[in-house]
Amino acid sequence: MIQNLADCFASEQEFYLDKITYNRIDKSNEPKEYLLNCTDNIDVEVNKDIVKLTVNRVLQFEPREIFELSISFGAILKFKKEKKEAYDWQKINLAEEFRENGEFVLGNLMQRISLLVAEITSSYGQSPLILFPGIAPKNN
Repeated sequence: MIQNLADCFASEQEFYLDKITYNRIDKSNEPKEYLLNCTDNIDVEVNKDIVKLTVNRVLQFEPREIFELSISFGAILKFKKEKKEAYDWQKINLAEEFRENGEFVLGNLMQRISLLVAEITSSYGQSPLILFPGIAPKNN
């Protein structure tokens, strides 16, 4: 693990909304209990002097009613020259590195995702769904 992952990148970061999909699903009239599943995924691409980091959060209910929602945000990070040459970035599991030590960039992405989840879920007249703005823990 790279302990000071933030030190490998320049301070300027570019953030962008990558994709949103929302699908409202009609629910039956019978009263039910619902379980909300929240799945987070981190994808990382290394290209020459940059890292492209994309975080995707998917929300689905069990049983599959009410809605399904998927939001992806991305960030582009530039390597510091001396750090780019210090590691063989192609051999490092960067998704896991960011999961463990990437709060310097993941915090911003997850806050943006949580805000959009709240805004979208409040749009159909109900209380907004407020989720923790962090990566969901791994299931073992």
